[in-house]
Amino acid sequence: MPVWNLSEARGRMISEAEVRLQYGDHPTMFCMLLNHGGKFTDFPGRKYVNGKRHYVDLIDIETFCVHDIDDMMVKLGYIDENLHVEMYYHFRRPLCDLDFGLFALASDDDVRHLAKYVGQHKLIEVYTEHGQTKLHTYSMSPNPSKVRIVEIDCTPKRLFLEWHDTQVEPNDVLTFEPNRNNPPVSPTRNEPSIDKVDMVSDNANIMETEIEHSSDDNSSGDEINSGDDSESQDGDFLLDEDNIIDDVEVDMREFHLNVDPDVEWIGGASKRKNHVVTEDGNEADLEVIDMELFLSDSSSDDGIEGERNKKIKAIRRAHENENAQVSEPFYLYQKFNSSKEFKDMVNQHAIDTRRELDFEKNDKNRVRVVCRGTITSLGGGTGQEVVNEEGKCPWVLLASKWKHDKDWTVKTYVSEHKCLQTRKVRACDYKFLSKQILQLVEANPKIPVKALREQLQRIYKVDISKMKAFRAREAALKIIRGDYATQYKILQDYLLELQTQNPDTTIKLDVESEPNPDVETRTFRRVYVCLGALKQGFAAGKRDFLGVDGAFMKGPFHGQILSAVALDGNNGIYPLAYAVVEAETLNSWTWFLTHLGDDLGLASNSNFTFISDRQKGLSSAIADLFPCAEHRYCVRHIHENMRSRWRGDKFKELLWNCSTTYTVQEFEKEMEEVRKLNQECYEWLKQIPPQHWARSHFTGRAHSDIVINNICECFNSKIIDGRDTPIINCLEFIREYIMKRIVNVEKEIDKATGPLTPTATKLLQKIKDQAEEYTTSFCGNGKYQVSGPWQDQCVVNVNQRTCSCKKWEINGMPCKHVVSAIWDMRRNNGAIGIPETFVHECYWLSTWRNMYSFKVDPINGRRLWIKSPCPTTLLPPKHHVPIGRPKKKRRKSTTEKEDMIKGNTVSRAQKTVTCTKCNNKGHNARTCKGQLPTVGKKGKKKNEKGKEKDKGKENEKGKQKKKGKEKDPL
Repeated sequence: MPVWNLSEARGRMISEAEVRLQYGDHPTMFCMLLNHGGKFTDFPGRKYVNGKRHYVDLIDIETFCVHDIDDMMVKLGYIDENLHVEMYYHFRRPLCDLDFGLFALASDDDVRHLAKYVGQHKLIEVYTEHGQTKLHTYSMSPNPSKVRIVEIDCTPKRLFLEWHDTQVEPNDVLTFEPNRNNPPVSPTRNEPSIDKVDMVSDNANIMETEIEHSSDDNSSGDEINSGDDSESQDGDFLLDEDNIIDDVEVDMREFHLNVDPDVEWIGGASKRKNHVVTEDGNEADLEVIDMELFLSDSSSDDGIEGERNKKIKAIRRAHENENAQVSEPFYLYQKFNSSKEFKDMVNQHAIDTRRELDFEKNDKNRVRVVCRGTITSLGGGTGQEVVNEEGKCPWVLLASKWKHDKDWTVKTYVSEHKCLQTRKVRACDYKFLSKQILQLVEANPKIPVKALREQLQRIYKVDISKMKAFRAREAALKIIRGDYATQYKILQDYLLELQTQNPDTTIKLDVESEPNPDVETRTFRRVYVCLGALKQGFAAGKRDFLGVDGAFMKGPFHGQILSAVALDGNNGIYPLAYAVVEAETLNSWTWFLTHLGDDLGLASNSNFTFISDRQKGLSSAIADLFPCAEHRYCVRHIHENMRSRWRGDKFKELLWNCSTTYTVQEFEKEMEEVRKLNQECYEWLKQIPPQHWARSHFTGRAHSDIVINNICECFNSKIIDGRDTPIINCLEFIREYIMKRIVNVEKEIDKATGPLTPTATKLLQKIKDQAEEYTTSFCGNGKYQVSGPWQDQCVVNVNQRTCSCKKWEINGMPCKHVVSAIWDMRRNNGAIGIPETFVHECYWLSTWRNMYSFKVDPINGRRLWIKSPCPTTLLPPKHHVPIGRPKKKRRKSTTEKEDMIKGNTVSRAQKTVTCTKCNNKGHNARTCKGQLPTVGKKGKKKNEKGKEKDKGKENEKGKQKKKGKEKDPL
C-alpha cells in the first residue's frame, strides 16, 4: 500500500508549478487535490459547491488504486467501516472545465486512464459524491464505485508543506526557495517576508475547515510568473534658526485609492462573479436561469429532449478527443464564453510561442486564425540559397457558435507549425503589456522606461520598443489611478462620502455658469475642503497664525492647489484647508479666503495673522476681506526680487538684519547701513511697508516671529506625488497624508515629557544659557532692570508681561532678560519664579496634545459610496493641450539659475558681459558689430584713446607711401 500524506487546504491553493518544483521530473509521483463533502450544479457551467479541500501528497501512480481513496474518506470521517456506503469518485482532466473534463474513477481501467496525465501534470483534482450522482461519466465506466468499506491500515507520514498563510492574487510573482530543514520546496512571495506557517497533518488530528470554492477558479492550472522626476524645491537662502520647522515623517509610498475594481471608470475589468452568502457564512454559487432558452424550449417536450440529446453528444465528442495533446492550449470542442475570451487566449498563445498569428475571419459567428509565419528552406542543394515562403504554415484554428448559442466552440484545430519563431509579435502591444505590469507599476509608479523595457523583453523574449514600454506604463497608471476626465463624473459621490464620514466638514463645489439651466451637465471650476477635525484642532492650538500658498497640478487639467497651513506648538505644520482652483487670481483667492473665514469665524475686524509669498491677487484679497489682519511677506521671496538687481552676500545680510531686529531703533540703524551701501536698493526696499516683513513692526497676535513661509513650502513638498494624479486621487492623497500625520504626531506626543513641547523646551534652554550672563535690579511694581554684556540693558515688567526688547511680546517665549528677572523674583518678593510658567500656553505640551486629539476619519471604498442626489453630471474643466511634452518640474527662479554648477565650474548663465570696444553690455569684443558707444566717462576715455590710435595709424601709412614713391626709379 502506498504511503501518502493528507493535509487540509488553507489560505490559497497550491499551484501546478509548486507541485512540479516539489517532485521535479519524477514520472510517477503526483499530488491529489481531494474535493469532498459537496455536490455538482447542473450543466452547463457546472461547479462543485459547499465542499472541502484536502491535499494528498506523496502518491505513486504505479501503486495507486481506487481503494486508497476509500482509505482517505475513512480518515476524513465520511465512511463507517461497519456500514455500506455508496461513493462516486471523479477526476478532472487537466486544463479542462467541469462540463466536459470529468471522468469516472471507479476501476483499474480508470486509474490507467488517469496515469496518462501524471507525466505532464503533477496536480490532479478528484471530486467525490455521496449516495447518488447526476453525472453521465459512470455510464462509460464498467465498474461503478459502490464499495463496501473494509478495515484499512494506513500510517501516513508527517507532511511538511510550508507557505505563506495569506491570499495570493492571480498575478503575484512567486519565487521558490529550498527549505533546508524540511524539504520539499515551498513557494514564497517576491515581496518583503512575513511570518511563515508550518502546516503539518497528523493521523490523530486532521483539521476540517469548510472553505468556499468552485472548480472553475483554475486552481490546478500552472501559475504564470510575470515579471526622478522628483521636483526640486525652493532652497532656503535665509535660515531662521529659532523657527526651524519640526515635522514628522509620513510614509505615503503605499498610497492607493481604495476603489472597487468592478467600477468601469478605473479601467480594470471585473473579476468578481455573482455569488450569495448562506446563513452559515459559506459562499454559494448563484445559478442563473437562461430565460431565452426557457422560453424557446417550453413550447414542447421535444425541444427539451432534443437539447438534452445535443448535450449528451457533446459530452461523448469531448471524450472521443481525450487522446489529444493535453499540453496544447486548444482542443476540439473546447468552449469559450465569448469571442473576446477566445481572441485573448489566441493572443496569449501567439506571445508565448512567438508566432505571427493573424485573424483571417472575425465576425459575429466565427473567428478563424491562421499563422503568417515565414518558412525558411534551403534550395539548390548548395546550402547557400534561402527560399522564403510566406503564409504556408499549416497551423489553423477555427471557433464558431450557433445562432442561438452563447458559447463559442473550437471546430477546427491543426497544431503543427512549420514556420520560424519571430521576435516581432503583433499581439504583444502596449495594451497587453499594461495589464501584465499592473502590480509592478503600482509598487513603483516611477519605474524608468529603460528598466521596464529590459524586464519585459527578458520575460517575453520579444522586441519591445522604448515608446511601447512608455505607453504600457502610462496605460497601467491610468488603470491604477483612474482616468483623469472620468473621475470628475463621480467627484460629487466622493465629496458626499467624505462629508458623511467626517462630521462638521465644509465642502464647497463651484461650477462654471451655464446660460441654459435645463442642461444636465456642469463644468467643474473649483472645490474647497476643510475637514471638521482640523477646524477643531486649529481652535485648540490657540495660535491665530496661518500660512497660505499655492502649488500647480501636473495632470492634463492644469490648475492650482491652494492651501492654508497652521503652526502647532512644536513648530510643526498643521494643514487646515485646501482647494483646487483654475489659477491663482484675485477671484480664486477671494473665493478661498471667504470660505476659510467662514470656517474660522473671522470677520472684517478680526485680528488674525497671515504669511504668504505675495502671490497674484492674494494681497488684495486679504486687504479687502480682512482689513484689520496682519499680513506678513516671506523675506526669502523679497530677497529673490532684490537679488535680480543687487547681488552679493552683503545685501542678503543687511536684509536679514533689517527683518529680524525687534525694535524700531535697531531697524532704522540697519536701514541706514543699506542706504550707505546702495541708495537705489534703500529706496526700493523702503517702498515695501515694514509691517509686512520686519519683526520690529509686528504685533503679538500670532505668538510667532516667523518671517519665512516655510510651513507652506513644507506642505507642498509632502503632497508632490499627489499633484500628478486625477482629481479624486489628489484630494484623497492630501486627506490620507493629513490622517496619517496626525497619528504619527500623537505617537511623538506620547514620548514627550515636561510641561512644554520638545522644540519649545530646546529654545527655552538656549535662552536660559544666555540669561546666566545678565544681572537684575528690582525697581518695584513688578519692574526689573536687566543688564548684560555689550551694553545690553532692558526693562522688564513681569505684571504686564512686557520687555523693552519686544521678543516676549512677539513670539510668546520669555527672552533672556525676562528669564533673568524671573530668577530674581524670589529674592525680592518671595515668589518662586519658574520660566516655564511664563511661556504662552500655545507652547504647552497639554495644548499640543489637545490639538492632535481630533482625528480625521477614514472613508469607504468606491463600492460603498452613496450616489449623490444632484441631478447634474460634472464635466472636467476645459483644457487646451499645449504643444510639446508636458512640463513636470517647477520653473526655477533667477537666483536658482545663477547658482547652478556645471561639472567643476560655476555656470555663467544669467550673467551680463560688457564689450571692451563699444562699452555696451550683452556681447563681447569678439562678437562686436560696431555698435555706438555708451555715454560715460570710461566710454569717452576709451573713445578718445581709440581716435588717437586711429590717427597714429593713418600717419604711419602716409609716411610709408611717401617713402615708397621716393624709392620708385620711374
